[in-house]
Amino acid sequence: MARTKSENFEDIRSAILNAAAKLFATKGFRNTNIIDIGEACQSSKSRMYHYFSSKELILEEMLIEHVNGLLVLAEKITKSDGDPRDLFSQYIYTHLKHYEEGRYRHTVLIEDLGYLGEDAKKKVLNAQSTLMGFLSGLLQRVNPEKFSEKHLASAYAMLIYGMLNWTYTWYFIYFV
Repeated sequence: MARTKSENFEDIRSAILNAAAKLFATKGFRNTNIIDIGEACQSSKSRMYHYFSSKELILEEMLIEHVNGLLVLAEKITKSDGDPRDLFSQYIYTHLKHYEEGRYRHTVLIEDLGYLGEDAKKKVLNAQSTLMGFLSGLLQRVNPEKFSEKHLASAYAMLIYGMLNWTYTWYFIYFV
């Protein structure tokens, strides 16, 4: 007989993802096992498997959820009317805030992306590509003359994302 879902099934899954994110960020994905995650959640190994069939699926859901959350926020900003410079500032601030609020997940994204399966990795990389497109388009709105060529806007967008990720790494990982 199949086990039924509890009323708080999604809350428990979320708690597992949060505990796993902290463990993956501090110990590394390879050095964390399902028992470690269960202990962090005060759950048994078998209970963990009720919610996720493997730690790889935990990683997959965690990272896809993290980048998709950022996609929603970024799209809302880039689809907004308003002064492009203000939208650019909001875009940068929103990223840093999302990184800080999901600090463990973001650390895992930076450090352990390579452990995702091909399909999940493709989803994350596609989301990151979409984010690059959002930022490139926003840069073109900020300075249409300078960024009239798409490849130039894309190059600057890559530089900005590099700075955002390193700012996050320097500040949140090493100083907080």
